[in-house]
Amino acid sequence: MIARILQALFAFVLCGFALAQSPEPFEYGSRPPLSVFDPGGFLDPGVLKEISDPLAIIQKNEGIDILVIVLRDLENAPPEHVARRFAKAWCTSQIHCVVLHVPGRMDSPWIVPAGKLVDVLEPDQVRHAVEDGQRRAALEPKEPDKVRAAATEAADMLRYWTSNVINRTELIRTERTKMRVQLETKARLWRLAALLTVGAIIPIIVMISLIIFWFRRRGHRYFPNRAWQFRLGAPHAGGNHAVATIGPPQP
Repeated sequence: MIARILQALFAFVLCGFALAQSPEPFEYGSRPPLSVFDPGGFLDPGVLKEISDPLAIIQKNEGIDILVIVLRDLENAPPEHVARRFAKAWCTSQIHCVVLHVPGRMDSPWIVPAGKLVDVLEPDQVRHAVEDGQRRAALEPKEPDKVRAAATEAADMLRYWTSNVINRTELIRTERTKMRVQLETKARLWRLAALLTVGAIIPIIVMISLIIFWFRRRGHRYFPNRAWQFRLGAPHAGGNHAVATIGPPQP
């Protein structure tokens, strides 16, 4: 009985721990099929389609995900925070951006890029590009046109950054390949030069050694080596302290 109670308590604790670790569901549910989320119906169906269709093509062909979110109220939350929550919940691509619009707000729409592409860029570069895109979108006279312009600006911005990063990566890879080829070529030349030098030095050393040996052999001070042996098989040689005197030549 006690064992069953302990098992039940243990299972209850595990379930509670699993529920505590599981993330809270996103309050707006799952991502809609279109690239535009407008629960209040602010955009006309024709405008919604004009914005969503090009974004869907860009996502399919280039892997760049642009979400357009239209909300009636942010409930005093920062626009960047709300946009990043939508990006985290709905964006699956590593290159994505959220265009957030609140009808009636003069500082709307906002362009909030995110993902790994933005992480490799300079913060000032991202900030200036976002400010320029929002300023150009704000020039449109009507709010739906502002949303459409902001979505276009976001798509062009991410496509431009992607192209630059890819080109820069290819350039770096090409330069590294060139440097590696140059280093390998220099190494081969050095090895060839070393082999040729050794091949040229060895005959010269042999020739110099032969010349030195020849002249030493032919010189007047050259005494050939003599082979000494015991006389008549005796164990010792006599005359160890003998002195020979060479007198003057005879007339």
